[in-house]
Amino acid sequence: MVVGEAMAKNMVFRERLPGVLRDDGWRLILGRVVGSEPGDAMEHTQRTKYYDRFDPRARYTYEACTTSERMSFPKPGFGMGYGGMFLDSEDRALTGDRSYVINVPAKPPVKLFWAVTVYDVDTRGLITTDQQRAERGSVHEGVKTNPDGSTPVFIGPKAPKGWENNWIKSVPGRAWFPYFRFYGPTEPFFDQSWELPQIKEVDFNDFS
Repeated sequence: MVVGEAMAKNMVFRERLPGVLRDDGWRLILGRVVGSEPGDAMEHTQRTKYYDRFDPRARYTYEACTTSERMSFPKPGFGMGYGGMFLDSEDRALTGDRSYVINVPAKPPVKLFWAVTVYDVDTRGLITTDQQRAERGSVHEGVKTNPDGSTPVFIGPKAPKGWENNWIKSVPGRAWFPYFRFYGPTEPFFDQSWELPQIKEVDFNDFS
């Protein structure tokens, strides 16, 4: 069991399948990059003509537990697009002891809204803290944007002064990973003309 879980974690956090990594480095949780094969979502099965694709089957069922057609195969303006990132810009695991920022560029390609949701690596459930929230996005009251239209989302054990509404509290000693959700993704999501930046470790004092 220990070895099996280690293998599943490696499949989740060290992606090697073609067709699921976007140009910006974020991994599609389901679906495929347009124009690439094989991708990660396959209708009803991971079986191909000559073999079964066990890696995506094992990885997704470790990482999450449900799906739907519109999660796996969104269309412009309909369904949901999911991006995941499991390392910071220095290729290190994301840890609750450090402070990070995801600086979401202006005009995210969504018809409805976008959100960053933080999960615990070991449970794959929502991160649990006394803050009692694990998500920040365009529909949350008080979230601020920069003059250029970008929206920083901060994850760390302590809040950056003045940016508390943009902050998700992390737990020292526990690792985490985010999903970036596009609700009603529009064409720039599919053609990748809009890109998400890497997750950067920062000093929150620089934002105070």
